[in-house]
Amino acid sequence: MTRSEAGPQFGELLRKLRIGAGLSQEELARRSGLAERTIARLERGRSQRPHPESARRLARALELPDAERADLMAAAVPPGRTRAAAQDRTGRGPRHLLSDTALFTGRDREMDALLALAGQGGSGAPPGAVVISAIDGMGGVGKTALALHAAHRLADRFPDGHLFIDLAGFTAGAQPLDPAQALADLLRDLGTPPQLIPADPEARAGFYRDRLHGTRTLIVLDNAVGEEQVRPLLPGTGSCLVLITSRRRLAALDDALPLPLDVLAPAEAITLMRRAARLPATATATGDGDGEGDGEGDEETRLLEQVAGLCGNLPLALLIAAALLRAHGRAWTLDHLITRLAAGPPGRELAAFDDGTRNLTALFDVSYHAMTAGQQEFYRRLGVLPGPEIDGYAAAALLASDDLEEAEAHLEQLAGCSLLEAASPGRYRMHDLLRAHARTVAATDPGDQRQAARARLFHYYQHTARRAATLTTLTPRPGPGGPAPAYAPPLPDVKTAWVWLRAERANLLAAIDHAGRRNLVPDLITLTAGLATVLHTDGPWPQAMSLHETAVAVAGRLGDHRGQAGALTDLAYVRTRTGDFPGATGAFTQALQAYRDLGDRLGQASALTGLGDVRMLTGDYPGATDVLTQALQAFRDLGDRRGQADALSGLGEVRRLTGDYPGATDVLTQALQAYRDLDDRRGQAIALTGLGEVRRLTGDYPGATDALTQALQAARDLGNRLGQAIALARLGEVRRLTGDYPGATDALTQALHTFRDLGDRLGLANALSGLGEVRRLTGDYPGATDALTQALQIFRDLESCGSEAWALSYYAAAVRAGGDGVRALELYRQALAMNRELGKPDDEAIALEGIGGCLLAQGRIADGTACLRQALDLYQRLGMRADAERLTVHLTAHQCP
Repeated sequence: MTRSEAGPQFGELLRKLRIGAGLSQEELARRSGLAERTIARLERGRSQRPHPESARRLARALELPDAERADLMAAAVPPGRTRAAAQDRTGRGPRHLLSDTALFTGRDREMDALLALAGQGGSGAPPGAVVISAIDGMGGVGKTALALHAAHRLADRFPDGHLFIDLAGFTAGAQPLDPAQALADLLRDLGTPPQLIPADPEARAGFYRDRLHGTRTLIVLDNAVGEEQVRPLLPGTGSCLVLITSRRRLAALDDALPLPLDVLAPAEAITLMRRAARLPATATATGDGDGEGDGEGDEETRLLEQVAGLCGNLPLALLIAAALLRAHGRAWTLDHLITRLAAGPPGRELAAFDDGTRNLTALFDVSYHAMTAGQQEFYRRLGVLPGPEIDGYAAAALLASDDLEEAEAHLEQLAGCSLLEAASPGRYRMHDLLRAHARTVAATDPGDQRQAARARLFHYYQHTARRAATLTTLTPRPGPGGPAPAYAPPLPDVKTAWVWLRAERANLLAAIDHAGRRNLVPDLITLTAGLATVLHTDGPWPQAMSLHETAVAVAGRLGDHRGQAGALTDLAYVRTRTGDFPGATGAFTQALQAYRDLGDRLGQASALTGLGDVRMLTGDYPGATDVLTQALQAFRDLGDRRGQADALSGLGEVRRLTGDYPGATDVLTQALQAYRDLDDRRGQAIALTGLGEVRRLTGDYPGATDALTQALQAARDLGNRLGQAIALARLGEVRRLTGDYPGATDALTQALHTFRDLGDRLGLANALSGLGEVRRLTGDYPGATDALTQALQIFRDLESCGSEAWALSYYAAAVRAGGDGVRALELYRQALAMNRELGKPDDEAIALEGIGGCLLAQGRIADGTACLRQALDLYQRLGMRADAERLTVHLTAHQCP
């Protein structure tokens, strides 16, 4: 009988058994995981002999007793080819690996690990120890593809045989394969006649190990349910290699190399999608072409990025999406595919991920049904999770649990089943598609249960965020109201509060978005207020502004005057940082009036503090002094030391800007002491930055360096990027004055990049001004002029007159250095007039010195000397010792009268 004659014998028996089981070809295909057309071809005898693994799947799906199972497996073997010797006519052992795929993409790190494992004989394992790797990951992530790809790469190293068996640990409609049955299947693959296979499971396992002893055999144990299923199938010799795949983390296999598998990197996901969909490589993708059509290639790449994002970079989801695109040909575009893949209605979120054979909902259902009832309930609760991560406290809120350890155990158990991924110690992340599946199964729960779980979670977020905000706040604010959640993290200090806020930032933003879409107005207002400080500190400020504007509007519609006043204050602070001083003034003024109407003195004092900052930045120093003094008195009346320290810091800045350096030193020192008493590192950084600037101006460069270095370290400890940038910019100025131009350039450049990232235009302009002066001093006059031109334009756009007047003298110096003394003299005179009008004697002195230098260069000795003398008098009166000494030396050197 020829090989082709084996097919009908198998097909006839398969058809008989299928009909006897009362199954259609479609039902058998669904149970076995094979394509319906494959079963039809087998039954018609038009297919080649089935692969042993396919025959095993069919036998399992038919739930055959041992005798009929043995008959079907025997029928899959062509007559004339016995397995008694476990070798074919070439003397080779069994070759039962499923085929590799030409679509295999990425996984370089994992492949390197597997190849190294095989080459090192177990990565340092003792001689004779079996070499094992356990590949785990969520369903559809490509565990089997990786194992088979590695097996084919390694096949030549294992001449005695290549075995593959699907253990059905997570197969729809099938029970996990019993280890004894798996041993029987593997022994038959090795050529053992059924009558010689021991009946006793332990004897069968021993016979299996003996059969493999001394051979170099590669074994792929696919789709394992757990360690107990796998252990009997492990050979006892170190000459074999075993690759295991499972959705569960097989931690108890102590000798196995664990290899967790994540989704593809975005670029790899796009490559797989392009290959699987048979999309032609574009000029952009390949780097070829003459430029024509690059725009089209860029657009296609952008659309593929969207597809990959909707697929969560999960290989199976990408393959399904590609199959849908291929199947519909030109009728479907990438835009249409994107529309189809978008989340479906409640209960059918993953409906689009179905190509007729593969179905993500069914795939994830298997993992869900493998859980205990308690784990299933928790999984469904995860369906209401708005953000990407969760910890034990949030889990306890979802479950209304009175046992934090139980909630944490649920997280660990789901992570062990590859349904969650550890993001950091105690924190877990859920894949977007799994979260969509959790929503699908959660839709079967009563609506009031889902709403109650969400309400508990949001209450936990709001209450804890408000607690954290009272510790990190830029301005004093009330703590959370209402009962505390059953479990919440301890927040004993500012640093811990910052850590919690930053860890939960994405979750809180997602909760705010959910509250906005569901019109949960009180939740939106409270959550936004809790996140205000971290948004202000870390940016991005356009996002912060949008959130606060929304909170102001919805609080107004709701009639929540207190919530609206708080949102107005938060909005005003962000507008201040972005340089929208008129908008900030308006918001602070509205907030102040709202707090007065409410009789809230703490709110009034906070709004006054912010209003003082705006007036200071716009050059209204008397107005700034007035409102900051009011704020200071209100905080003193309330006994609020943090508020007092904040108001003192603002007053210290005003006194510095108006040339009252002793007064600035006094109030900033008071502020620093208050912050230290409160253990407020953020406030300490602010006060130290101000003191550093005063010391710089008075010529105490070592003292300035010390204060600014302390401020920088405090900001770094807190992860406060804005505070770091401000301290670096001031430190750059000190380094410039001490002649350390490379150090100044480095500090100012770092500050510039951070200000730009945050969207802080005022800080950006300050850093550009400092860099411009350094460039002038190092002879880069075009670079200096360019940087200062940019800075001046920003200051003018922001209507920051005080900063413009200061930078104008730097710009004049750069113009003069470039050879245009006449234009420089005109600019210095503009700067002088502006600084006199603003009441800034320190910058007035700098402008006078510049004018004097220009006049001396024109030969106008008397006029020039008079201006230099005026500048010297101001330096001496202000206590700017270094500038006074420098100018005295200059006057003496030029023998000016």
